[in-house]
Amino acid sequence: MKVIDPEGRGWVVDRRFAPWRRWVQPFAGLTGGYRRYELTAYWKLESGDGVEGHRDTPVDKVLVGTVGVLVALEALVKLPVYLLLGVFLLPFLLLEMAGQAVAGSVARLVRWFRNAPARVDVAGWHKDQSGLVSLTILRVHDDLAKPLTIELCALLRERVMFDPGEPAVREALTRFGARVESHRTLLWRRSVSGSGHR
Repeated sequence: MKVIDPEGRGWVVDRRFAPWRRWVQPFAGLTGGYRRYELTAYWKLESGDGVEGHRDTPVDKVLVGTVGVLVALEALVKLPVYLLLGVFLLPFLLLEMAGQAVAGSVARLVRWFRNAPARVDVAGWHKDQSGLVSLTILRVHDDLAKPLTIELCALLRERVMFDPGEPAVREALTRFGARVESHRTLLWRRSVSGSGHR
């Protein structure tokens, strides 16, 4: 479920069960690493209208045009290479998907017979959706996962951050018997006066 907090930041409270996508990743090295959540700091340089008094000269326009032509040529050269590589790797990608399906079926059966707890992720995104700013992983009984996500969404509509140590959040987690597996955040706590402190 997606929620927008009072500052306009997007939050996702989601019941997740896809460990096979983490277990079976033989091509992770080719694509740049394993798929996983990662917190990213938000850095944005605010510049007005550029350098005062600077005007685009004909030389600037020629340089920009030249760079544009070079980028287009590079794309034309790389496109056939990527297409051939994709055709070559397609059988291996299908094999990876089959492996994920088998691992997922086994994991689902084990989860069903052992009555394993469900995983609920509370993820906060930067306002421009460029990356995660907060991630909390909760474990709760499978039957209580959906009511917990609804309750947490209601709490997040009123808050600018998710902190399992906050009394209202702690009370909701205790009421549902949820266990905090991990909590990482880049957000600062805000006091009533608006001054930030950790």
